[in-house]
Amino acid sequence: MSNIAKCLSAYMDKHPIDLDDTDCETVLDQLYQAYAESHESDPPEISEGFKELEEFLCNLPLEDNNAVFNLCCRLCSAYEHKAFLDGLQYSACIIFELFK
Repeated sequence: MSNIAKCLSAYMDKHPIDLDDTDCETVLDQLYQAYAESHESDPPEISEGFKELEEFLCNLPLEDNNAVFNLCCRLCSAYEHKAFLDGLQYSACIIFELFK
């Protein structure tokens, strides 16, 4: 394991990451941003869910409709971000377990 860590450390020393040009605070956030921007469109089940949500919201006044829709989208985005980061962290834990 220490050999892998030394090689990784040497690689990182030779190839530092510059986060100054983005709004990202960490490499994980930068990875997530690249992932989020690479989506072509939502899968069918998400598109259908938003159509169903719109059916409920259409009975609300426009201001309330927009508030609920925006809240729903923020929650979805936050959950997607958390799930992405959790997935990477679990993957790292698996790698560490395999090389123990």
